[in-house]
Amino acid sequence: MLPAACVGPTPPEDPFAGAWSNAERHQVVFRDNTVVQQPAGGAPTPLGPATCEGKFQFGYTRRSREALIALAPRQPDLRGRLAQMLVRSDYPVAELGCGDGGTTYVLLDDRDLVAIHRDVDIVGVEQLSRS
Repeated sequence: MLPAACVGPTPPEDPFAGAWSNAERHQVVFRDNTVVQQPAGGAPTPLGPATCEGKFQFGYTRRSREALIALAPRQPDLRGRLAQMLVRSDYPVAELGCGDGGTTYVLLDDRDLVAIHRDVDIVGVEQLSRS
């Protein structure tokens, strides 16, 4: 056993860790290198090259409020909604590219997450909470 002085600091916990659910009970679970989606009452599906038509990317980063609002360039109503939801200058995000679409998961706080889904020129927003 090491003396307390020899023990290094505990690494910070992944703020995305755990299960997140929307109002319909659809769940999303974040892993180091992928996202696992589970529809209410359905089987979990880890996303990867096999489930994303060979086009898969995933990673964690930070994005500015302006960059996140810009994800909906042709939908002024959605841009306005995002502007109201995103009040800080930047946010931790998990970026998922799958097939021809993608999702940017924005961590609002320790209990709330916003998913910005993109499919070609169509953008949708989904709110999730920690399960």
